[in-house]
This record gives sequence, structure tokens and C-alpha cells, in this order.
Amino acid sequence: MGKAFNAARVKALVALLQPERRTRVIEVGANPVNSNPYGGLLLLGLCEVWGFEPEERAFARLTAKPGETYLPYAVGDGSTGTFYVCRVPSLSSLLPPDPRTTGFFARLAAPTLVEATFPVKTVRIDDLDEVPEFDLLKIDVQGGELQVFDGAREKLRQVAAVITEVAFVPLYVGQPLLDAQMAALREAGLDFHKFLFTKGFSLRGGLNGELDKRRHDNQLLDGDAVFIRSLRFAEDIGSEKLKHLAILADAVFESFDVALRCLDHLVARGQVDAGRALTYAQALPDRAVRGMAKEVVP
Repeated sequence: MGKAFNAARVKALVALLQPERRTRVIEVGANPVNSNPYGGLLLLGLCEVWGFEPEERAFARLTAKPGETYLPYAVGDGSTGTFYVCRVPSLSSLLPPDPRTTGFFARLAAPTLVEATFPVKTVRIDDLDEVPEFDLLKIDVQGGELQVFDGAREKLRQVAAVITEVAFVPLYVGQPLLDAQMAALREAGLDFHKFLFTKGFSLRGGLNGELDKRRHDNQLLDGDAVFIRSLRFAEDIGSEKLKHLAILADAVFESFDVALRCLDHLVARGQVDAGRALTYAQALPDRAVRGMAKEVVP
């Protein structure tokens, strides 16, 4: 969860919106390496999660709690491929590591060493009847992003947002980069919105040994990017989906301007009380309104 996450504010927003159900999250590549951006929402019991993780060691570390379901599936386009198990499990992929890149970033050579391979049949999200309509797709599949999107063409048209790991240089052979993901998600009606973070590396060896590598990590490798249902066409977005986009914008990726734009549309549709929406707006951080922020009242 981000620095601006505020449990009282999020609960008040959900009480204001009164969605028909809890926000639903699909996580493809649920390897528990880092804290999830939706962790605060889950801790409050305000979202449901379906997670997929095919790597045995990573799946063994997943412990389902109330509201969480984890399955050992490799999600993709329904084809059969090879899963490459790397020394560092979080770097395992349906694509083989690219030796030119791992050699360029010398520190990645050992972690991406392939220790085992096995055939795997991928499953399409569109074919998973047990997974209901969802609002957020979070994906971390080390190069298999386009396969996941291809197997979720129908359900992607219903999501409010996607958080996906994007690459700027190919760590894997044939890995789609940021521009390819942007093109695929744009077809599903999703606009690139922001980066949650980017990861850079310093170029080591030779004369670079004279530099402090902590201050010269200038070569971007990858990062997490947020795509949202295009508010340029808000008239095409149902009110329930706007509510979940507002919740995600506040509680998950801290885009309060998006949350407020969703509220504007919902107020105009008579779905949300204008006065309570203003009270929420005045309780946000970095607000431009003069005076003291009002207390959030559910």
C-alpha cells in the first residue's frame, strides 16, 4: 500500500459509493515477493482476490485467507509452452532469459540461470468460469503479458484498471516491451495512466568502477505501470465500474484526481450525493481548497 493510504478515508469512500459488491482483483503471477498495492484494500476486507502462480516454490508460500483464492495455473493464451525455472523463482518465465541482456546487466546473470524446465499448458482467463467479472487485473509474468491479454480479450473489456510489469529492454527472448503492452491494452479501451515505480540499473565494469553505482542506476530495465478504463469515454462506463475505478484510484494507485473525476460523473448521474462527495474531496492529501479539511463521515 502507498504512503497516502488512509483506512478511514477508504472506508468512507466505499460507504459513499455503496457498490453492489466488493472490488474484485485477479493477480496473475502471485509470487509473494513484494507487498501488493491492493494490500490495504484486502486488509480492510473490501476486495476479493483470485491469484494464479505456476511456480511450485512460489505457490507453496501463498496462504489463502478469507476473500482470497489461489490456483497453480499458468495463465496465458491457452497454448502449451515451456516454463523456465530460474535460480531466483520470481524471474521464472514462459520465455527463456536473453543472454545478451543478462550479460549487459552482469548482476542478472546468476539470478536468471535456468535450473529446470517443464512443459506447461496455459489457461485463458476468458475460459475460467469460476472467476467472476473483476475490476483489477494485476499481472507479473516476466514476459508473458501479451499471452495473458490475448486469453482475456472479453474480460479485459470489463475491467476498471490493469497493473502490469512493463519492460524497457528485453530480459527474455521475444519479450514484449512497454509499447507492445500499450497497443494491446489500448484495443481493450484502457489508457496508459502512470508508473507505480521504475527500476534502473547501473552499468558495471571497466571505467564504471569509478562511479558510485547507487547514484548512477540510469538504465531502466522494468517497472509497474497502471492502465485505466478510458475516462475520455466516460459515458460508455457503467456506474458500478466507475465506483470500483474510484476505489482503486484512491486505495491502490493513489490517483486522487481519477477518483474525483469518477465521483463527478456519479454525482451527475444521481448515483452519489454531491455534498458527501465534496466532503471526501476535502479530506484528500495535497488539496488546494482553503481552510481545514473536514472530517470524513461515512
